[in-house]
Amino acid sequence: MRRFSGQVALVTGAGSGIGRAAALLFAAEEASVGLIDIDPAGIRVTLELINSQGGRAAFLPGDVTSQADISRAIEKITGEYGRIDVLFNNAGIELSRPLHQTTEREWDRVLAVNLKGMFLVAKAVLPTMMAQNRGAIVNTSSISGVLGWPAYAAYSTSKGGVIQLTRQMAVDYGPYNIRVNCICPGTTLTPLIERLFELEEDPASAKNIIAARHPLGRFAQPEEIAQAVLFLASEEASFITGAILPVDGGYTAK
Repeated sequence: MRRFSGQVALVTGAGSGIGRAAALLFAAEEASVGLIDIDPAGIRVTLELINSQGGRAAFLPGDVTSQADISRAIEKITGEYGRIDVLFNNAGIELSRPLHQTTEREWDRVLAVNLKGMFLVAKAVLPTMMAQNRGAIVNTSSISGVLGWPAYAAYSTSKGGVIQLTRQMAVDYGPYNIRVNCICPGTTLTPLIERLFELEEDPASAKNIIAARHPLGRFAQPEEIAQAVLFLASEEASFITGAILPVDGGYTAK
């Protein structure tokens, strides 16, 4: 029997990067996985990968900033599987822009996806977990949520909010045997990060500079971040809640 046998895990941002890696690992550990992403094509790829490995998954396209989309997704997954044991609250976007150049629309969009989206998905999932008197939630923040990062005002603000939301949820829902924790990844080679590097004048040089800032001297792979997520969601972390876990190659230790 694997770590998540008989359990149901919901993953937002499951269409690529860390979300896809986590979805694949949950499925490999015998969880039934609900896949939420605004990109239907990305979810289909994740779904096909899980199916090819003999896993079980549900296709749930939707925007985490839309309460209607999230309500439909939760209704579908609970209707199909009857429960939700794990939420990996992961969907997010980035914006590299100094504060004085950030438009109101850009600010609102980043906060809507990265923070409001966490709120809406957790709010929709919590009643099921409370009725079960059991659950584990892992939110994705960032090292930018605990440290300043040049030209990342909106993004860093949203990720700092995720950290405090995690602590507040841990306090409020501990009595229901629901654990809530947070990961703070360092720079991870996801498609999103690769696109940001491509905007640089010299992408290769920019990669080398950022990699060197991590004491391990390299970037993370999505699977390495996903392994930390599975640990926090598992019974191996049964007395861990309200934790903010850097998975950053030592970046925040400096």
